[in-house]
Amino acid sequence: MSAMPFPWYTTRPEAVAFDMDGTLLNSGLFGVQAISAAFAELIAAGRLPGLQTAPGGDLIKAQIGKPPAEFYRDLLPPSLQHHDHLLHETVIVHERRLLLDGTGRLFDGTAEVLRELHRRGHDLLLVSNCSQEYMDTVLDVFGLRGLFVFTAAAGRSTALSKRGELHRGLRRAGSLAAVMVGDRVHDGDAARACGAWFVGCTYGYGRREELAGADALIADIRELPALLG
Repeated sequence: MSAMPFPWYTTRPEAVAFDMDGTLLNSGLFGVQAISAAFAELIAAGRLPGLQTAPGGDLIKAQIGKPPAEFYRDLLPPSLQHHDHLLHETVIVHERRLLLDGTGRLFDGTAEVLRELHRRGHDLLLVSNCSQEYMDTVLDVFGLRGLFVFTAAAGRSTALSKRGELHRGLRRAGSLAAVMVGDRVHDGDAARACGAWFVGCTYGYGRREELAGADALIADIRELPALLG
């Protein structure tokens, strides 16, 4: 293990920070269902005039990981983008329903990986571009709150950013060496801005080029404990 060419083999990371969607939460399938259902509800009620159908699943998945203000605006045609908040509120209702009924799932092995890293003594942080309501539902449904020393939903305000929230979390934890684990360019940017190493998740929703410059790549969350040594 000591011969592995990763920088944290000479400096043990005190903290491991995680993105949520596409990293811990397998949000693609149920996310598409929730957003499609929200569009169908709003179209049927005449709340999105002129729109006949929801965006396709591939377009929805490509949005995963963006801040809510961008996520929902970019799913609407220009003439309806002022309804982005309405769309967001409607999606939250359907996401919560699908999480509570078991349709929404973590990636296989996620809870076990988090418990193992927690057992080893790492400070675990959760930093996502999502809304507060969404993060709270995920933490409660899957019983994850006790594993994290810091959680932050940067999407709760347009004044916040993932890099700023990661910096705040690392400062609060007092962690000097850290790894950020995520699947989108925002995660790599946040890691670099905070002096953290970046582990890119190829199984998530970002394009492969978004993970350029990562210190390591994983194709399954269950690879992480061995990777960190």
